[in-house]
Amino acid sequence: MGQMFPPAIARRPGLTFAANASISANSQVIFELDGRTFLALPIEQGRIHLPLPAFAREFSILSVFHAASPQDLQNASSQKNTWLWNQIKDWQNIDDVFSPEFLAGIVAVVSSEDPQGLDAAISLIPKDIQPSWWASVSGTVAEELDPGPYVVFGGILSRIYRLYDNVAGAFIVATKPLAAPGSDFQNLRVGGDFYSSIGVAVPSRLSATLAKKKPLQGLRFAIKDVFAVKGLRVTAGNRAFYTISVPAVATCPIVQRLIDAGADLVGTLKLGSLIAREEPTESVDFHAPFNPRGDGYQSAWSSSGGSGAAIASYDWLDFTLGTDTTGSSRRPALANGAFQIRLTHNTIPLDDVVPSFKRFDSGAMFTRDIVSMEKWVGAWIGQESTTYDALPISIIFLTDFLPISNEGQMDLIETFTRDLEATYNKSNPPEMSTTASVEDYLTDVGTNTFVYDVYHTMDEFRQEYRERFAREPYVNPVTKFRWDLAKTISTEEHEDAMGRLEVYKNWLLECILKPSKQNPLVILPITSQEVDYREDPPAQVFRVTFIFTLADRTRPPTAPNAFDGIWLAPVLGAPEVSVPIGELKYRSRITGNDEYLPAVVSVLGKPGSDMALLNAAIKVLKSSGRPLQVKTGTRMFES
Repeated sequence: MGQMFPPAIARRPGLTFAANASISANSQVIFELDGRTFLALPIEQGRIHLPLPAFAREFSILSVFHAASPQDLQNASSQKNTWLWNQIKDWQNIDDVFSPEFLAGIVAVVSSEDPQGLDAAISLIPKDIQPSWWASVSGTVAEELDPGPYVVFGGILSRIYRLYDNVAGAFIVATKPLAAPGSDFQNLRVGGDFYSSIGVAVPSRLSATLAKKKPLQGLRFAIKDVFAVKGLRVTAGNRAFYTISVPAVATCPIVQRLIDAGADLVGTLKLGSLIAREEPTESVDFHAPFNPRGDGYQSAWSSSGGSGAAIASYDWLDFTLGTDTTGSSRRPALANGAFQIRLTHNTIPLDDVVPSFKRFDSGAMFTRDIVSMEKWVGAWIGQESTTYDALPISIIFLTDFLPISNEGQMDLIETFTRDLEATYNKSNPPEMSTTASVEDYLTDVGTNTFVYDVYHTMDEFRQEYRERFAREPYVNPVTKFRWDLAKTISTEEHEDAMGRLEVYKNWLLECILKPSKQNPLVILPITSQEVDYREDPPAQVFRVTFIFTLADRTRPPTAPNAFDGIWLAPVLGAPEVSVPIGELKYRSRITGNDEYLPAVVSVLGKPGSDMALLNAAIKVLKSSGRPLQVKTGTRMFES
């Protein structure tokens, strides 16, 4: 046990600590400051020696600043440069952890100590937020301190993290910030103020202000809970799976790349059980996340529904990761109104990721800002921003999958298509008119490939669970339907269907995309947008009155159809970018008011064109004056 916090030492109003809070080298402490909740964790160096006043060594909140250049202090002494005050103003705009309350003390990291220059810089800070004490420090130890807020108690320096509530229920685990690079991740185990909520700890963004920084420094992300993370057990959205899961000995490459690039992993997110479609009423093991759009009671869709709901709900989260097999990330992009990219297959190997259908599985990213997404994806996959080469752009409007029945959504897709045509000066895009024989050729291919593999990738899981518990694991209705169907498929039928899938892929490349002759941009609807209340069982048939259309809905488990627009990207192994393009008004039976659902279109590119496809989508949005960002909450765009 460490020393108790002296209650009289707090130097800023509104500062309170958790009851009986104490500190030791391995402690975590929660405190509140003016209505915001923070977590303090000792830094790796532990009892670091800083030139603190005697009274501040027992307890003080403080901020560490890095001087921009060796001349900063000299210029400040002659009042030519207000570097310190400028940093404080910038910090308030870019960081949600720092606030002026953390200016009780200031430590300035400089190349050469100059107390007189620091005194002058302090004097240029407004009187009402000037610190009680300050010091300058140089040396390699100090340079390892990131800029931002800290707290000292009992001689131990701790970094500050802000705690947010998981109000949308999207997180399964909030991760404890790493004590040191490469160490094991741990469950944070901190509750939130919101009913039945966990707290999520987010670091300061101010490390991104350092001159020497990694490309994703200062960014926060969360991941679908199928990715191995060192020290954590994967749930795959299923209690039985979690029961036999063990802590991962290493973080999977697709996540580790982001950590190595400087991004901070803050937790794992909910998904459809065993990476399957799962409506909220079917979410028996883990309560489904809340989609914030519309009336707040629409399904987030799945399987990457937690990834979509989180990015649409939390301003403090920059991006989320999902996986996509046959729509697992694209459908949640539509439901939750977010930008999304499904990567070219095997752009990053999915080692140590729970599989669905390995032939189709691909990594995916959700963001609220497509310009930022281009930068982040580039750092993620190790590619520079690029445009399409000199081959002509070809805009492909697939009449087999368009138009869709939702007239309002279709109007928005057609408007976006015209913007795409105008951007690339294409007035007569080619059309695909697939004969019925191709659809016949694909009969049962979806079942005999996807369903077969979804079942057999879980062979070891089922066997181990039976051996340990002498019973079958619980799975949701969709997974049970698929598993039962898969038991009737022979190895020969599977191999034949996989062969037909390859023939279909080659036909698409040779006859439709023609990547050696053109740069194709294929317009896809994802699926028809619907009012989808989270309280309605999927097998219930009812009629929904939209302002723009009237639709029927029923969704009991069905065998997948390979002849579907949402299957094109996985069949081809190609990238697909989902872009919010508008909103659809409906009358909510929940609120009794007119509410708005997202309308999102997808653009598919040729395999390997991930960065060029993102660039092309950005170019269309900019040239047509469309938004490059969406907001969190009920509406994607300004009302």
